[in-house]
Amino acid sequence: MEENKKYVRKSFLVHQYEKEEEFLSNMAKEGWHFVKLHKGIPTKYEFVKGEKVDYIYQLDFVAAKEDAEDYHQLFEDAGWNEIYSWTGIGGKWYYFRKVHSEGQVERIFTDSESKYDMYNKLWKKFGLYLMFSIIIELNAILICADRLKQVGLVSAEGAILTVMCCLLIFFIILFGSVIMGIISEKNKIKRRLGGML
Repeated sequence: MEENKKYVRKSFLVHQYEKEEEFLSNMAKEGWHFVKLHKGIPTKYEFVKGEKVDYIYQLDFVAAKEDAEDYHQLFEDAGWNEIYSWTGIGGKWYYFRKVHSEGQVERIFTDSESKYDMYNKLWKKFGLYLMFSIIIELNAILICADRLKQVGLVSAEGAILTVMCCLLIFFIILFGSVIMGIISEKNKIKRRLGGML
């Protein structure tokens, strides 16, 4: 049974959802079909062995208040199968797929305005949360650094504080890159539309 399953560890930041879609589509072309993911760092994707199929995967983030039955019906009517969902900050990520058809537009977001709205949703749900987290982490680093001056670097407490500071710096860089990624994607779309948004 386990030979029919495959686990792949891979991480994508929230603004890299299109790369995640491409990854899942490429796995399906090799005969590995996405079933679910297991949260962690990096994320563990679970696949089952099947026929090689040219599936198109699409992800969508929906705020909790917008998640209604007609939302799901809209995708079903358009031929998309809901494969998986997981709850995140302020909403859910949905994973959809359908078989690729030649000459068909196989995107949930087919126009730049819809794509911009998606990044705007991500900004509203994640951007402020991440900026708030960075402020808290910067304060924690200052507290750690102050305490480190008192206990010294060579003590056990000093070693723990040093590791904590490094982890906090890592998360600041990670959260900062997510914020910059979302802003960058929004700006690219805005430039494409000639600043109309």
